[in-house]
Amino acid sequence: MMDAVPLLRTENLSRHFGGVKALSELTFTVRKGLIQAVIGPNGAGKTTLFNVISGVFPQTSGKVFFQEQEITGLPTHAIARRGLTRTFQNLRLFSEMTVLENIMVGMHLQSRGGFLASAFRLPWVLREEKRIREESLGWLDFVEMTQYANIPAASLPFGKQRILELARGLALKPSLLMLDEPAAGLNIRETEELAALILRIRDNGITVLLVEHDMDLVMGISDHVTVVDQGKKLADGDPETIRNDERVLKAYLGEE
Repeated sequence: MMDAVPLLRTENLSRHFGGVKALSELTFTVRKGLIQAVIGPNGAGKTTLFNVISGVFPQTSGKVFFQEQEITGLPTHAIARRGLTRTFQNLRLFSEMTVLENIMVGMHLQSRGGFLASAFRLPWVLREEKRIREESLGWLDFVEMTQYANIPAASLPFGKQRILELARGLALKPSLLMLDEPAAGLNIRETEELAALILRIRDNGITVLLVEHDMDLVMGISDHVTVVDQGKKLADGDPETIRNDERVLKAYLGEE
């Protein structure tokens, strides 16, 4: 049963860049246990919304609440520690590290071990290193990439690099995973694999919020869709409602 309390909500959220209002008093909610998509034309404010929620940009006004606690203005690492993780449009992998190391380095950011403890190889540090490695291998297995564990991330096909970045986000054990255009640059087969993975993530109890231009993907996997235009919410509802909304049909999806 879906939780009645929103996992994430914004209240009159605005972000201005000089005279440009990228977000304008945007209020919306994300319910626990769903795949929710944010769609709209280029320049609608979708990525700005992600950046403000995740702490990359400060808001001009308004508030953000996650798990019933205000996170407005918190730094990105503090927001991530609360269980909100995101990916970016542009890949941010450590290309010379192995696939496994890319996941492990993300988990080390939440490790208790400091430089001196690691340098002296204290027993508890070794135990934590083993745990991190085992959990990282577990996430590679979850995304069906175990066979790539020991090769450099740069040698992966582009589609697998996308999945690796997603796996690195999962390794932080988020309650909410925010995906910024995860299908960008993928072919049809890779997009189908991504869709199946996102559904599997939701079915494992992680809420997903995604910005995406691929309408077949959005309408095929989303439980809820929010449409933004010029920084404001234009429409909100299940895919069928959005598919039949005249404003959305005219502006984004075509008259058919």
